[in-house]
Amino acid sequence: MSGGAVRGAAQVGMLREVLTAGIFPDAVVAVSAGALNGLPIANDPSLAQVDMLEEVWREVAANPPVRGGTLRTLVSILRGRPGFDTGERLRKLIEENVPVADLGDTLLPIHVGTTAASTGRLCWWSAGPSVDILCASAAIPGVFPAVPLTDGDLHLDGGVLSNIPLRYAVTLRPTRLVVFDVAADFLPPERQTALTLMMTGFRAATTELTRQEWFDVPADIDVLHIQLPDPGGGLDLDFGDTDLLLEEGADAARAVIGASGWLSPD
Repeated sequence: MSGGAVRGAAQVGMLREVLTAGIFPDAVVAVSAGALNGLPIANDPSLAQVDMLEEVWREVAANPPVRGGTLRTLVSILRGRPGFDTGERLRKLIEENVPVADLGDTLLPIHVGTTAASTGRLCWWSAGPSVDILCASAAIPGVFPAVPLTDGDLHLDGGVLSNIPLRYAVTLRPTRLVVFDVAADFLPPERQTALTLMMTGFRAATTELTRQEWFDVPADIDVLHIQLPDPGGGLDLDFGDTDLLLEEGADAARAVIGASGWLSPD
C-alpha cells in the first residue's frame, strides 16, 4: 500500500472492491497514508473495517489533520520549526482509530516503512508502538515533524525512500501481489507554485526509486496493480476531494480485477 497523502482515501475504495471480490491478504506492506489504511485491514481484513475507514476519511475531510494556509507555512519556515504543522491533529486521529497498541498484535503481519532522519535509511517495523510508528511513517518532510522511535532515531515518511514498497514486499516471497498505488504524478507547468516546485526534487527522486523497484519484482509473481487513472499532483493536502477519491479508487479496482483473470468463473 503506497503513500499518497490525501489520495490515500482512494485506497479505501480499492480495498472495498478487492475484498468484495474475495481477494484477501496474507500480509500487509505499507508506507505513509497506506500504513494508516493498512493497519486496520491487517488486524481485521473485512468489509466492516473498510466501512470504518470510509467513515474516518469522511471525518478527515470535514476536519483535516493539517492546518493549512500560506501565511502559516511561511511563518513556520522563517521560525525554523520542524514542520509546517505540529502533527497534533494527526496523532489524535491515529490514537482514536488505531486497533492495536503494538504492530505485532495484528491478526495478519503488517510491515510499516519509515525513514531514519540521521542516516536516511529505510526502516521496517512489524512490532512496536503503533501510534508512534504510524505518525512517523506519515510524517511528510517539512509538513509534519519527525517522530522519535524506539531505536533512538527520529523518523520521517517511509514514502521518501519507497513510496510503493515493492522491494520489501518481494522479500516476503509472495506468489501474488496486490499493489494499491495512489502515488502522485507531477503538476503541469501552469499549475506549479513556489511550494510545489520546492517539492519537485523530492518527488522526482521518489519516482525514480519506484521505477527501479518495479524492475525488482520477479516475473513469476502475479501482480494486481491498482492505480488511479489521474494521480494528480501538488502537495496532496486538499481533503475536499475525499468522496471523489473513494469512488475513483473503487472504479479503478473494479476495472483491474475484471481484466485480471484472478477471479474464478463461478
